[in-house]
Amino acid sequence: MCPLILWMLMLANPQNAESPRVVAWLARGECVELRGVTACNYDYTASGKTVEAISFRPAGKGPFPAVLLIPGYLDRAADLMRLATALAREGFACLSVTQPGWGRSEGKPDFVGPETILALSTGLRRFEREPWIDRSRVGVFGHSRGGMAASLLAVELRDLRAVVLCAGIYDFGKEYGETQIPGIRDKMQEETHMTPAAVKERSSILRMEKLRCPVLILHGELDDRVPVSQALLLRDRLAALHKEFEIQLFPERGHDVGTANLVSYASDFFKRKLVLRAR
Repeated sequence: MCPLILWMLMLANPQNAESPRVVAWLARGECVELRGVTACNYDYTASGKTVEAISFRPAGKGPFPAVLLIPGYLDRAADLMRLATALAREGFACLSVTQPGWGRSEGKPDFVGPETILALSTGLRRFEREPWIDRSRVGVFGHSRGGMAASLLAVELRDLRAVVLCAGIYDFGKEYGETQIPGIRDKMQEETHMTPAAVKERSSILRMEKLRCPVLILHGELDDRVPVSQALLLRDRLAALHKEFEIQLFPERGHDVGTANLVSYASDFFKRKLVLRAR
């Protein structure tokens, strides 16, 4: 199918942005027009392994503020397409990246360990080199494992200007002890062996003194996968360190806080921190 027909389908029904047909087109290395947003295959390599990614470029010449989007367990880059296109229509260039072990991203899942962080940071650095990206205005969004990854990037990368964390794990050891889902504990053990070093390097809360950018914490109070206590622990730690942060809890939501909420809160936060603050 030609790009023009795909564009017409998107115009007629924006929900088709995540349809298998569009995802397959992108996987073949092509670009798709999504009502003013150009989505393109952006696969790259990190440590010799392929990493699956999709870029979303707003209309215009730029340079645009940029946002790295990180989906969670088993999710792929295309699963954040609605959020990515919504942000791109607001003027943010986005890069959505599948974590190692899923989709076309090669390697084994390491529960957001060193290989995952390397894969994500490699993609972000490559994206920042695009001539239509403003490297002085870069943010990160992550959900679930992606939220955990975003929090780890926030304490490792010095040039981030805003981070949105949704349903993430920030104290890895505490999550292992508190989660009510045996399968999550099994994955934590299987992928990390729960050694003291593995727990420490996956617990961003232990390094929040290195945080240099404002953070927005989003979490459903009914989350049965990652208890809301993780968000509250991070809130208290950031408050104790006098870091700049905001928190929004959703009393009637679980692990999935809803796409509408993600779009609304993430868009508002990134506008205030990456656009208005830069003026």
